[in-house]
Amino acid sequence: MSEDHALVFGASGLIGWAVVDQLLAPYPTPGTFASVTAVTNRPIDLAEAHWSEPEGGRPDLRLVSGVDLRGETGALADTLKQQVPNADKITHVYYFVFTSVDHDLEEEVAVNKKMLENVIDAISHLSQNLKFVMFPGGTRGYGIYIPGGTFSAPLTEDMVNNLPGEYAKTVAYPQFRRVLADACKGKSWTWCEICPDAIIGFTPNGSQFSLALHWAQYLSLFAYDHGIGQTQHRQGEAAAVEVPFPGVRAGYESLCSPVSASNIARFAIYAGQNPERCGDGRLFNIADSDTPSKMRDLWPHLAAWFGLVGTGPEARSEADLLPSEYVERHQSAFGEHGLDKAIKGGVGAGRKQLDSVGSWLTFDRQLSLAKMGEAGFAERRDPVTGWLEAFDMFRKAGLIL
Repeated sequence: MSEDHALVFGASGLIGWAVVDQLLAPYPTPGTFASVTAVTNRPIDLAEAHWSEPEGGRPDLRLVSGVDLRGETGALADTLKQQVPNADKITHVYYFVFTSVDHDLEEEVAVNKKMLENVIDAISHLSQNLKFVMFPGGTRGYGIYIPGGTFSAPLTEDMVNNLPGEYAKTVAYPQFRRVLADACKGKSWTWCEICPDAIIGFTPNGSQFSLALHWAQYLSLFAYDHGIGQTQHRQGEAAAVEVPFPGVRAGYESLCSPVSASNIARFAIYAGQNPERCGDGRLFNIADSDTPSKMRDLWPHLAAWFGLVGTGPEARSEADLLPSEYVERHQSAFGEHGLDKAIKGGVGAGRKQLDSVGSWLTFDRQLSLAKMGEAGFAERRDPVTGWLEAFDMFRKAGLIL
């Protein structure tokens, strides 16, 4: 039996939740980890976390909430020492924390850099057994926030070193790399970074940025408002109610590489178990499939889960509400069905950005997965599956009708 101890920061977020869930599954095999500590800032009730409860071989789980990473290093080390059993045996740190700062992206970079520095310094004081650290970047690091994109797809990992200078100042990931590269010098541990595009997954308490939850609440209310309930969709009855894609034709047709949070989690765990293949600061693109996706192919499947017919964007009119506007206008239906959590636990600050996904991501941005394949990680899945799994979990958690 292993004595490895995984510490997951941001454990209630899109990737962090999935990493804890896969560790508890247990993935890849029983006994890979002896213990898992899930760390969150926002309070979360373990009974409502919806993590896996397998029959056997599950590592011990500890949930530590209310941890603020923005304080002094010494205070964070003391907090972890007091609340994390066997903190001196921490071997793997999975870091999934990011704080948005409105209207000042350079300050956002500084804040997030400091939080990672605090974590690494604290762990260095607590455990001499650290083996591996990993964090997620994203396609923001490929310049996709520049209108029309920055690089020609498929996007490969070496491109991140060629970001335009002014834009690079607004991206935290290069700073994260410097922090970890400096911190591991002369140490026995190593690290890697993973790069997803759209992350499709579940969170028990909502999310600031979750396209899956954003569209799930929209489609759920749209179906309900048009007289389509759970019974119809579960029985697979045909529906004539059409719901147009919330975007433009170019966004509908552009190539992308969505990834389920569970697949990110599996690679994160795989990387930590294979440092010789995945460490040394390597960066890995990750997606569910080597074959790029189009929203044209995904949208009809997403709508069909709710009993709707997903159509192209041409069917939208100027009078149609954007998803966040529609949710805001019709969300009283959640309360009428006792789903107050759906109102409190929806998408937060990222609603407007998610509204515009189909209108500004109008260029090909698919990822090359060659490097991930060379590292020996061969798990792939149908991109639709992750969406439908997330929808099912949202309904189970009372976040949609």
